Amino acid sequence: MTSTVDRTATRTRRRRRPVMTLLGILLVSAGLVVGLYGAYLLYFSDLAAESERAGIAAEWRSGIEDNGAPAGHDAGAPAGHDDGIGTKRREDFPVVEGEGTLGILHVPRWGADYQVPIGAGDGPDVLDSGQVGHYTRTQPIGALGNAGLAGHRTSHGKPLREVHQLQVGDAIVVESADAWLVYRMVAHDIVKPHQSEVLNPIPPFEGATPGRYLTLTTCDPIYGITERFIVWAEADYWTPKSEGLPPDLG
Repeated sequence: MTSTVDRTATRTRRRRRPVMTLLGILLVSAGLVVGLYGAYLLYFSDLAAESERAGIAAEWRSGIEDNGAPAGHDAGAPAGHDDGIGTKRREDFPVVEGEGTLGILHVPRWGADYQVPIGAGDGPDVLDSGQVGHYTRTQPIGALGNAGLAGHRTSHGKPLREVHQLQVGDAIVVESADAWLVYRMVAHDIVKPHQSEVLNPIPPFEGATPGRYLTLTTCDPIYGITERFIVWAEADYWTPKSEGLPPDLG
């Protein structure tokens, strides 16, 4: 003989099954949405940003040629530069200022084809287009102090993905309209997002003194946003474009 309690428990379990099934479907659907969004960030946003970035670089190069600035090695370079390699200059360091695209970032360790535009500002309009962006609250590139650059590491062209590969002494080169500014990596750190002192005019690494610094900032770890990977570089020399390439790119 089945008790009233047994029949009630059976009916309760039957009512719960559709609810649990619906909950399971909703959880699976939510997982699919999150997965698809992740795929968008990791793949489709890269494709879009890489295309936009290439267009920005091409437009910038076309613009400086139209304005009469050399886009690369000048066939009329002074005697002594027949090899297309310019001289290292350390006096009268050029300063890169302005709006829009400021120049092109080159990092020899990441290959000769690594050429990423540098935009003025660090908002989504700059970073999500695959560029690195100059923190406008920091000093201009080439000036005394610390010029900060930000860039994505996981999505939107991920221009700073391999930042962890950089080693002390590596060249980091900024190509401006008429000069090459060559920096050398001097230190790195991993910090919390609120530690804005990494962009101080004198960076907070051991042994830092007043000088001309370039700081790269990006998220850490890869696929995470809980920390920031910081690379500090100090100005070494500059080369006029009219003489050709800087030795570190030659």
